[in-house]
Amino acid sequence: MTTTTPASSVFDVSVLYSIEAAEAVWRGLEAVGVFTPYQRLDWLSQLIAAGAESKSRVAIAVISRDGQVQAILPLAIHTRFGLRTARLLGTDYSNVDWMIAAPGFTADAEQLHAIVTEIAQQVGGIDILSLQNLPASWNGMANPLLQLPHTLAPSNFYFTSIAGVQKPFITTRLTPKRRGDLQRSRRRMEEAMGKVELIRVEDAAMLEHVHQRFLEQRRERFDEMGVDNVFEEPVFRAFFHEAALAGFGQERPALLVHSLMANGAVTATSWGTTAGDHYSLYINSTESGDASRFSLMSILIADLMDDLIDMGITSFDIGLGDFHYKARWTEPQPVYNSLLPLTAAGRLAALALTGRSELKRTIKQNPKLWQAASGVRRVLHHLRPGK
Repeated sequence: MTTTTPASSVFDVSVLYSIEAAEAVWRGLEAVGVFTPYQRLDWLSQLIAAGAESKSRVAIAVISRDGQVQAILPLAIHTRFGLRTARLLGTDYSNVDWMIAAPGFTADAEQLHAIVTEIAQQVGGIDILSLQNLPASWNGMANPLLQLPHTLAPSNFYFTSIAGVQKPFITTRLTPKRRGDLQRSRRRMEEAMGKVELIRVEDAAMLEHVHQRFLEQRRERFDEMGVDNVFEEPVFRAFFHEAALAGFGQERPALLVHSLMANGAVTATSWGTTAGDHYSLYINSTESGDASRFSLMSILIADLMDDLIDMGITSFDIGLGDFHYKARWTEPQPVYNSLLPLTAAGRLAALALTGRSELKRTIKQNPKLWQAASGVRRVLHHLRPGK
């Protein structure tokens, strides 16, 4: 079912209730518009096929002006404790939120509020719209959603431009000291373990092997951190497998897998996604055994950058989360959360959620508080039954 009502004197809104129903208009806007890898149709359709959003109602808002599609706001609506929350489709599996938008699309706060109000009316009610980790801009376009009230998100987003950078990447972008340290670590690794090379995974048998090693490596790493390995959950298992297979042979796959091999053994992996000429490193893993003596993540990223340059990629990110290694390759950028309440219940929820987000940022951005919180988390994790 599709319904259409005027969002204002400027915009019209149509709501579609499945990825399939929206595919034609979505792909049409992707051909000309601005979007991150996490709003790419191929990424989200694979996520949904794997079981993501199974407890939510899909509501894809198509925003038009004078008969021309200007933007798409793909929402997942779920109810918890009686509160109806709308968020971007796939947010729980993504790094950043963004509105797929035609170049030059603009809407002020009043117009955006009118658009969301009409979406709420068409879907039978929304208490609050929750937008997470909104970057200030993407591909030179200011984020239209930041016309809404917003606050700093708890973590930074790590991004850099590699446009015009020549291979080898480390020669042009690393200081002589850092470059020398990395080359020395690689030589020592090869002396100890044999030939070291980064491969792009492009056959099913290798994918199965690399995926299994990734799960084992992440399990060990997360256990050290005191968190569960979400990538072992059925949705992630299915998504990683099927999305990677679907990307074989594509120029810009929705999920691109690399593995750092040492004499045929998987020592580190990277799983990334693309949109246009941007690559996002979604998740990685490294060995925790003897190979961990070497700079596995740095060696992997150095070689990955060279492969991305060959692909014609011009910008790169390592997602959310403030880890020291990210700042060696990218620059931290603030991102923002926005909560738009539409009812009295939504206004109460917004107050609570804003306070929680500000507390999380205070803890994460203070090294002593974050160290203490991480320590408590590890202790609690290891006290759980079965640990």
